[in-house]
Amino acid sequence: MGKWWEKPLRIVDIGLPEYKLERIAEAVKRKKELHFNCEHFSAFGYEGGEKGIFYFKSSVAEQVQLDLLDEYLRAAHREGIRVIIYFNVHWLSPAIANKHKDWVQLRRDGSVIDDVYGLGMSPCVNSPDYRKWSFQVIKDLAQYDIDGIFLDGPIFIASGCYCDACREKFKSEFGEDLPAKEDWESSLWKKFIEFRYQSITDYMRDAYNTLKSTKPDAIIYMNGQGLWPSWPNGRDNRRLAPHQDIIGAEGGFIGGDLSRVPLWKPAMSAKLLETQASGKPTVIFIAGKNCGWDNYALTPEETRLLYADTIAYGASPWYGESYSNIFDPGAEAAGEMNKFIEENEDYLEKTKPVAKVALMWSIKTADYYRATVPITDFTQEGERLTRHIRAGDHFKAFTGYFEVLTRSHIPFDVLDEKGIEEKLKNYDVLVLPNVACLSDDTAKTIENWVKDGGTLIATFETSCYDEWGNKRAKPVLSDILGIDIEGIDGPCRLDYFNLGEGNFFDRISSELIPSPIFRIKAKTTSGKDLTLYREKFPARYQPLPPTSTYPAIVENNYYKGKVFYFCGNIDESYLEFHFPEHRLLMIRPIELFTSPLVITDAPETVEISIRRQDEKNRVIIHLINFTGEMTRPINRVIPIYNINITLPWINNARRVISLSNREELSFNLEKGLNIVIPELKTYDAIAIEGVY
Repeated sequence: MGKWWEKPLRIVDIGLPEYKLERIAEAVKRKKELHFNCEHFSAFGYEGGEKGIFYFKSSVAEQVQLDLLDEYLRAAHREGIRVIIYFNVHWLSPAIANKHKDWVQLRRDGSVIDDVYGLGMSPCVNSPDYRKWSFQVIKDLAQYDIDGIFLDGPIFIASGCYCDACREKFKSEFGEDLPAKEDWESSLWKKFIEFRYQSITDYMRDAYNTLKSTKPDAIIYMNGQGLWPSWPNGRDNRRLAPHQDIIGAEGGFIGGDLSRVPLWKPAMSAKLLETQASGKPTVIFIAGKNCGWDNYALTPEETRLLYADTIAYGASPWYGESYSNIFDPGAEAAGEMNKFIEENEDYLEKTKPVAKVALMWSIKTADYYRATVPITDFTQEGERLTRHIRAGDHFKAFTGYFEVLTRSHIPFDVLDEKGIEEKLKNYDVLVLPNVACLSDDTAKTIENWVKDGGTLIATFETSCYDEWGNKRAKPVLSDILGIDIEGIDGPCRLDYFNLGEGNFFDRISSELIPSPIFRIKAKTTSGKDLTLYREKFPARYQPLPPTSTYPAIVENNYYKGKVFYFCGNIDESYLEFHFPEHRLLMIRPIELFTSPLVITDAPETVEISIRRQDEKNRVIIHLINFTGEMTRPINRVIPIYNINITLPWINNARRVISLSNREELSFNLEKGLNIVIPELKTYDAIAIEGVY
């Protein structure tokens, strides 16, 4: 029998209306009504940051207002709700920070980082006294009948930390002083980045051991790294995973101008976490609010879509909202989705993705080349942390290709560097979206995979730098790509490349196709030019420039494999402009050199995920309908009718059932399994039974 946290969880974080014993029953009742089976419960007075005000007995509390934790645990457990204690380890109130000055993170000039959430400090994981204090809190919590502890953090603030503890530890480990300035060309700065990663990992390891030594059956996990550069906060999920029972990240936190937020943001994080978790359960944190307006709830449809995009990729949802909003339509929508998970747990547990295509997220490229840093709770500086010295942006390239594959209904997984080493042999196609920083070892793995018959797609400056961001004399994959590089041209916002000849350009009628914003001046060696760029326009409304000698797309045969190189940041350009020709070209190698896993007439706004349960001989198709009214937040989803779906690789099945209404669907097995979905509202999952 599996552990309780390995089954689908429905986690809530809405707290109590007041920290009073008489309010416990109503809070637990509401959580049960919304079909939650687990919660993050804060037994601390956290408004304005950590103050040392506890609602449980502790030897290190500044003040124990009321010991209500034991009563709350009994009430929640009676209703079948597991309780994981929320412990904030990234935000201190000025009051407690001023009292414990050796706890806090410092800037390079020695000043206190005092603007966390606009007002507050952050503790340093290397501070001996803070470590002792926080680990004692864990020991004290473990005296209660808790089911686990969730650490919100630990993190470094991007500008820290230069406290005495960090200086001494760095000197001890590296024999040098901390870098005096941010310098991405300096080996000392790169040691500092690695030092931060290891410091966070050391803290998490010791927190894990502290809890397990006192309460072995309790679980512990932290607010992990999402899909953006890891360096600002020093969190590396790969290093941290061994010291956690669950791997989670804020993939469902959306806010601000939602038109700029990917529709499938939860899927982006869920796919990454699945490859990094090494089989451990994953959780996507979903904020029920429009982040920034923290007391303003998301629409019900946005809530349903965030949930659907989480469970469609094997992750469990965490739903956080203020208690004042738990009777609002958004919370009711969360309850509806929880009920779906509860009723279909047997179909959602222990699933694996079905995919032939892998898309790489490069941690090294995000850190040492360039990738957009979004505004999050932990990266309030956002875009100001993004390095602007490179023409390309790995996050935007990745997001562009992610969208292309999703809109094209091509199932795919996300692999990081370690995923390439461990899993690449399981895929027919690998996409490198401006993966600029590649180590020699990772490049060799990719080369050997191509030699054995893999199909590689790469864009822009892929492999032009080593894993530390040092420019190579030539791309380490240049032989595979079949090119030499002379330089970069751009921006090219007026320019074109020609329509090429042959079946690679089927379904494209435009003789001139908009150029990527930045393009590579490449010369083919062993590769073949599929089409050429036009020379740049000197200005608007000028005669069409002649064809240049530089290719826009190169095809290369490499032993048994095929390689396609887009000589520009076409993935970023797609993300910005959504030219349909770019999408068709970006998926063309996949169409030509793999057989499809799914064929459908569903619109691009329907996301499709395919999961399998081998032990139960099942395949589950998740259908997520983002067809709204051309604005966000999405207020209404437009139903789609009579969607045809074919899975050509399935030759036998016993029955097909819609999990949303438990109705059986008719099917046939002519050239694969064929079904028609009569109506798709916001979300459905289709279970195919008896697949051998």
